[in-house]
Amino acid sequence: MRHTESIDSTEVLKQAVQLMRRHGTSMHPVHYAIWYEYARGENLDLRNAIDRYLSQHLHLDDAVAEALHKRHVVGSGTDPAMLRRMSDSVSSVLGQIADSAARAGDQTAAYGSSLSRFQDGLNGREPLPGLEEIVATTRQMHSAIQDLQRRLADSRDEIGQLRDELDRVRLETLTDMLTGLANRRAFEQRLAACVTLAASAGLHSHAPCLLMADLDHFKRINDTYGHGTGDQVLCAVAAALKAGTPEQGLAARIGGEEFVLLLPAMQLPAARMLAEQLRHAVAQLRVPARTPTGGETAIQVTLSMGLTTLQRGETGRQLIERADQALYQSKSGGRDRVTVKAG
Repeated sequence: MRHTESIDSTEVLKQAVQLMRRHGTSMHPVHYAIWYEYARGENLDLRNAIDRYLSQHLHLDDAVAEALHKRHVVGSGTDPAMLRRMSDSVSSVLGQIADSAARAGDQTAAYGSSLSRFQDGLNGREPLPGLEEIVATTRQMHSAIQDLQRRLADSRDEIGQLRDELDRVRLETLTDMLTGLANRRAFEQRLAACVTLAASAGLHSHAPCLLMADLDHFKRINDTYGHGTGDQVLCAVAAALKAGTPEQGLAARIGGEEFVLLLPAMQLPAARMLAEQLRHAVAQLRVPARTPTGGETAIQVTLSMGLTTLQRGETGRQLIERADQALYQSKSGGRDRVTVKAG
């Protein structure tokens, strides 16, 4: 499958490069990305936007390309793995071209040197017909190949920039930008992987636990102290959760004041102990804030939590629903507590 994907990506890349040449597009990372997506044919909104623009203008300038990239590539939910494969394909093809150009340059230079030595060896004899023209043409070829190598080197630098940009985009698509935790998308991807592993390897040693946590009375904090202070509270809680999450676990923010911890291969009793430790750690937080009258205070926050573990034959959605039910029981039972719902 990996080999097939590589071939498909390379074919798409060739089409993208042809489109860029046809429309006089500059070799820039953003242009690579949008024309690659255009050539794939799956991002219909991008294709329609480009077609509409080109029907009225001669070419895409950098500003328009940047806007299209942000709206239809970065903001479209494009698969980060696909973006990485696209970058790798571009790098691979350019690498092959550069290697071929380097070999051709070396061979041409060697051939030119041989011709020059042969010409010098004539020592004033009658020159062979066309020899001077062959030597001059060979030198021109060598110069052209050297120029190609320079341009390929510049393109490879641009691809390096593209890879960095795609890495940044991938990070942004999987990260909650306020707290730095994983976001809902990252959580759902990891959960799907955990469920698949549990189904294939057996629940005995691979059943994940899921802990859902919700800040108590968070709306009151926002209403009293403002959303800026509310953001500080969220960041403080996120830092406490991240610090207490095991190495193989995942802490994520999936909603306004709602967090989850995915704990792969952790037994329920151990997960409950961890949940209590995290609840206690959050309760010890004191977030500085200004009162409505201008005074200073420190906000104390608490978490309500619901904990469960994957059951045989369950989907990720069923696991989430049961954890959410346990969280609701913690809320209705007085808040600042952990409720365990095993099955």
